[in-house]
Amino acid sequence: MITYDGNNIFGAAVQFQHVAHPNAQQVNTFFGVNGTQSLFGGQRGRIFLIRGILLGASLDELNAAEATLRSYADGEARILVDPRGRTWPNVIFRGEFHSDAQGPLRTVRGWALPYRAVFHGLS
Repeated sequence: MITYDGNNIFGAAVQFQHVAHPNAQQVNTFFGVNGTQSLFGGQRGRIFLIRGILLGASLDELNAAEATLRSYADGEARILVDPRGRTWPNVIFRGEFHSDAQGPLRTVRGWALPYRAVFHGLS
């Protein structure tokens, strides 16, 4: 189960993808010398692409679930735990939330809202 700050805010059918940003490097060449020199400049963080479905028995409950997820876009870095149990500290949600273009869908048990969200790992 994926959690953010210890809370399961992602709903059902959650897909999780971790993408590391390229490392910073400086590549040098020197006249009269074959080859190149590469200097490692450190890591530059990562992003987490999350897809899921928010659920609610009513539209009010669905809106509350969405509001809860969006409330984490407050500039505070938190701990994200992925489906494999790995802990990622210093993860921030900048509010990149995209609900499905069709909007909420009526289901047998209430309402469902498919979405995509992006979280940023600072380290």
